[in-house]
Amino acid sequence: MKKTKSYNKDEILAMENLFLLVDLPEENRTRVIKVVNPFDWHVVRFTLDGFAKQRVTVRFSADVKRVGVAGSLTWQINNKNYPSVGMTVYGAKTDVWHKCVGEWTGFLEDGNPMVYLNTWKNNSEKTTYYIDNVKLEVTQKETK
Repeated sequence: MKKTKSYNKDEILAMENLFLLVDLPEENRTRVIKVVNPFDWHVVRFTLDGFAKQRVTVRFSADVKRVGVAGSLTWQINNKNYPSVGMTVYGAKTDVWHKCVGEWTGFLEDGNPMVYLNTWKNNSEKTTYYIDNVKLEVTQKETK
């Protein structure tokens, strides 16, 4: 039995308590997620706990801007082999919005399943990230 859950922005924000919300009036953007100098290898993480031990399809999209240091942008699943959700944006220039979109299908086998923006080896501790137009959809396929 397939079951799909589409998260709206407020539900996504409720999953993570490290976000700041800001307005960028010069870019005509409001309630933009802002993360400053993250100390871990990921900027934002959206829990998939409700889908643990299940085969799912995760569809994800967001506009992402880095300010401070250029580097790659990769959305990943915290799971065996850390698969990517869509294509990596290599050499993502600073102060430019990049569209990140993709999907992944597989079993969520890790004890703490989540989808997150990977910043490993990207000097993330010197970078501010802005994230807008976030969409997250999880479709349950089957239980292991």
